[in-house]
Amino acid sequence: MNARLEDLFDDLDNAIGGVPAAMLLVVWPRVEPLLRRVVKPITGYGLDDVLTRLQLEDWQLWIINDFQAIAITEIQTRPLGNVLWCQFIAGDSVDQWLPDWERVQAEFARSHHCEAVEFSGRRGWHKLQASYHDYKPIRTIYRKEL
Repeated sequence: MNARLEDLFDDLDNAIGGVPAAMLLVVWPRVEPLLRRVVKPITGYGLDDVLTRLQLEDWQLWIINDFQAIAITEIQTRPLGNVLWCQFIAGDSVDQWLPDWERVQAEFARSHHCEAVEFSGRRGWHKLQASYHDYKPIRTIYRKEL
């Protein structure tokens, strides 16, 4: 890991932190393989599209537990209130980082005046609801009111 990347992760809360746009190309070689798992043509996005949205700062990239997982979020402004939308999430050993990720994203959402956190996911996420109990499925989208 180069010095700049080490500096990025010195201040992470429980090894979860957002990546500034200026650091995207530094971390991209480690992020891209994880994103390939979830960025598929059916999502309407390619990897280049994701990188562009991150560089434009329309979306936020999160590194979880030293690249054990990554997440991409977007603050959506809606007529009835802002929502932190988790656009993509990919990684391994979800049970090791999910509670910390839920806390960090909720704090980030609140700091950006969001009313809720939402994500869509396959049915496997429903099995995790025992620990992610404040989220309720709406269609294939899960939502937590803040």
